Amino acid sequence: MRHGRAKASRRTLQFYRLNAPHLKPAYKVLLDGTFLVATIRNKVPLHDRFAKILQNEDFKLYITRSTLVELETLTKKYASRAAAAAVFDAKEESETNSINFFARARQFGLDECEIIEGDVDSQEDDNIDDDYVAKRNSKKALAVGSSGSDDFSGASKDILQLAIKGGNNSNAYFVATQDDALADALRAKPYVPIFRLGRAVLLLESPSSASRNATGTVEQGKLTSAGGTITAEERRLINTVKKKEQLKKRETMKEEQKILEKRSRDEYGGAFSMRKKKRAKGPNPLSCKSKK
Repeated sequence: MRHGRAKASRRTLQFYRLNAPHLKPAYKVLLDGTFLVATIRNKVPLHDRFAKILQNEDFKLYITRSTLVELETLTKKYASRAAAAAVFDAKEESETNSINFFARARQFGLDECEIIEGDVDSQEDDNIDDDYVAKRNSKKALAVGSSGSDDFSGASKDILQLAIKGGNNSNAYFVATQDDALADALRAKPYVPIFRLGRAVLLLESPSSASRNATGTVEQGKLTSAGGTITAEERRLINTVKKKEQLKKRETMKEEQKILEKRSRDEYGGAFSMRKKKRAKGPNPLSCKSKK
């Protein structure tokens, strides 16, 4: 791993350690089907790459049952296409390669990952998920003029529900995906680290704006409440002292202005006047349209 990428990964992990204490070793990495297929296609040694990015901390790979079913379905689909091509003596090497990629990705999930059975936890998560999908489809329909029928697959929905549970990734999953729509949905939720593959390079994305905004809100609350130790009575006293200091400051400024006026009258024999900023008397005639 190059120095720049290693440094960025360390900073990202440090951010999550400080602001999301539930994201701690042993890390849980949830793999998507698109990510597994891209890994097989680019021959990426996942265990070595994850170990380097996660600073050699303990981690465990997870996969949902729906992702395995999706990979199995794609394997059968491309197998039927290859069989049809063989009947007509057509040489379809791409179909055969696709079968191998999907089958090997599914086998990796079975051998190397702990399987999460597909059970929907709560209706609330379903509502959040469906609302996001509806908004995304409506935006796409407005932008492209399509019917907005493009939807999340069952595997993507399961991954999204697991990652956004509790509103701040209470399950503490790192999500590895190549699905842009799923990645966008995950970035909209705070404290969901995302792994991506850039060709054959494994990358840990920097914290999303949702994560940074959530952290800023928490820090601002700590400042106003002194880390949660200040009481309501103490806050009331602080506000009273601040108001008194502001009034005192205004009175001091008025007294200083009176002293300056008195000094001006004594020295120059005239009235003291503050310099006023010149204001435009009217619009610039050169910038106005000529009257017809």
